[in-house]
Amino acid sequence: MAREQNFLLGKGELLTKTVVVPTGGGLKNPPYDFLSAKKRISERLEKTTNILSKIPAPACPDGEVVAVLTLHPRYVSKSDFPRDLLRSTGLRAIGTRPKKIKPESWGIKKHPIEAVAEQVFIAGKKINFENWLNEITVWDKTTFAASTITQIEDLKPFIFQEKLRGIPEEKEEAVFEVVLHNSGHKQIVQEFMDYCKMIGAVPISDRARTINGLTFVPIRCKVVKIKDIAVFTFVRVIRGMPLIRPLPSGITRSIENFDVELPAESPLSNDVRAVIFDGGLPLSLNLNKWVNYIEPQGIGIPNPSLVQHGLGVTSAFLFGQLIKGQPLRRPFCPVDHVRVLDAKKSNDMEYLDVLDRILAHLDANKGKYNFINISLGPNFSIEDDDVNQWTSSLDTRFSSDQILATIAAGNSGERDEDLRLNRIQPPADGVNILAVGATDSFSPTWKRATYSSVGPGRSPGYVKPDGVAFGGSSEEPFMVLAASQKPLAVPTAGTSFASPLVLSCAAATRILAGADVPPLAVRALLIHRANAENHGRTEVGWGRLETDPQILMTCEDHEALVIYRGMLPLGQHLRAAIPLPDGNINGKVLLRATLAIAPEVDPENPGTYTKGGLEVAFRPHSMKFSKEKNGKVPMHAKTVPFFSGSQLFGVAEFRLREEGFKWEPCIRQQKSLLGTSLHNPCFDIWFHHREGGNVAKNPQQLPYALVISVIAPKEKDFYNRVVRTYSQILVPLKPKIQIPIRNT
Repeated sequence: MAREQNFLLGKGELLTKTVVVPTGGGLKNPPYDFLSAKKRISERLEKTTNILSKIPAPACPDGEVVAVLTLHPRYVSKSDFPRDLLRSTGLRAIGTRPKKIKPESWGIKKHPIEAVAEQVFIAGKKINFENWLNEITVWDKTTFAASTITQIEDLKPFIFQEKLRGIPEEKEEAVFEVVLHNSGHKQIVQEFMDYCKMIGAVPISDRARTINGLTFVPIRCKVVKIKDIAVFTFVRVIRGMPLIRPLPSGITRSIENFDVELPAESPLSNDVRAVIFDGGLPLSLNLNKWVNYIEPQGIGIPNPSLVQHGLGVTSAFLFGQLIKGQPLRRPFCPVDHVRVLDAKKSNDMEYLDVLDRILAHLDANKGKYNFINISLGPNFSIEDDDVNQWTSSLDTRFSSDQILATIAAGNSGERDEDLRLNRIQPPADGVNILAVGATDSFSPTWKRATYSSVGPGRSPGYVKPDGVAFGGSSEEPFMVLAASQKPLAVPTAGTSFASPLVLSCAAATRILAGADVPPLAVRALLIHRANAENHGRTEVGWGRLETDPQILMTCEDHEALVIYRGMLPLGQHLRAAIPLPDGNINGKVLLRATLAIAPEVDPENPGTYTKGGLEVAFRPHSMKFSKEKNGKVPMHAKTVPFFSGSQLFGVAEFRLREEGFKWEPCIRQQKSLLGTSLHNPCFDIWFHHREGGNVAKNPQQLPYALVISVIAPKEKDFYNRVVRTYSQILVPLKPKIQIPIRNT
């Protein structure tokens, strides 16, 4: 059978059921015995209390100060969170961050030299720290929560030097972004405003924004005053107000332009709706058949170069790569283009203005858009221990299985690698988005375009960019519509154009498959089909993303691909059966699986950023069991490794292995097995939930999308055999409409 007739199989969720799987675990041998831990923490607590006592009262709202408690790298799970210790000392956690450290002791023989630990920001009145210092002298092993100190690596004050990022010291006065731990206490923000005024800084209070436990406050002040601002105990970060990154301006070398003719037809489908946030569209071209152009109230006049960028991004979404001599393809669906950039010069607030326009439009149109593209953002590379306002705001809104947002990874790939200035740029570090980098060619010999920003992302969200697609280069430019009087193709290059190209394929896939493949499943499918070839993960993420929806939606004769979707249960495992045909399977089988969720996020806790996580066990043979343990017969078949944190990260750090891996929002792996080794194979999926690194108080079920491929090269009729075996369960996802596709 021809590939174009082997459609993906839907309704995989009918092959799932909930099961109860016993979990086990034992006590860890702590890195420090109780007496040495008591001595270590007492010494650190004395130094910390002494420094905290000297902070001036106006910088301590309600008399409270903040210290940093570093947990040992072996204690990174939510069950290890020191909740009882904090409760017993009258302190509270207000945020966390990851930190790479070299512990003094490990408590085990086999360990790395250094590893990533969790640092907890703890707040309380000065007297709480003083009381703890006085009381710890009489603690013994029976004291409530006292044993927790054996799991602590360090304790120190949160000093102002740690809070400064990118301060423009060459200026006399500037605008800064201050990030406050508000910990749900509104008076902290007001007292910070009063404190700023007291020392001569001007808080721009009407532009303050609160996201969960963080408040972002812009201030204007003299640079010499920044250290005084940073002394305020609940300040987490101060940075020079970021700028919007410069957008690609096109190819400078001589590339031949060519005339094109716009299609006569309206969009193929109105069942889905997309939106692009960018620099605007020209009046010279009539795109009204496919584009609804929106200008937010109060925005300034357009900038011609930004308009060309906006048109290029929209052109890539509507028509793909323009090819000389080929007619433009009919757009798949309508798109709203919202202009969020203007021509204002020396606008210190552009970073906030642009974000506010995006958020205002999204909030006013909740539920309207399934597909979203943003090919702009702040002009700085991500940092592991910090979450910025752009990422946290958008991640919060994109936590849905009904939204697929593609974000350009950024064009910083040629910046200083040693300083990590070439890493992806916000909001491409979001966990609920598809970050898209660029390849230099559309050919099979592609590689990452040199300008395309690289990974890794933060953890969780380690694999960034999620993938790459053709973005153009000087040798092979990306051709888009020009802002001219007549339709004309002009050359350009950038991740800005790779991103909408992928979104276009995603929208077409949803149109082809209908509601059986929601946007989260489309995202999982794109990642599942990505091919990295021999390129490194930090270079291309999961690999080159497919941009032809017909290839994305079909299988080879020796392959069966099944999509599962639904809700992950609480307190039980979800068992997903892997479909195999009746009869024997000759030779080896390649099993590939991709599992994706869209979790809620904790911006104040970048080290424990995702509130939802996954743990998956693979059981290849339902008749093979582990040996009895303590006289108990196993209830479920034996598991073998499949999804693995060490395989994902390629390092031996504790934080970046199984414990950190389980909180990744998307996992993908494959394994080659003999067909004879499989009998009723399945994945058991456990949904983890947390809040601020702690146990979640009111967890909710979470949408998931699972894509499984079974490839049997020696079985030329494998697809049809699977279809026949599951004819009453699995449904081939035949296209709702026919889409004429070019190879772009």
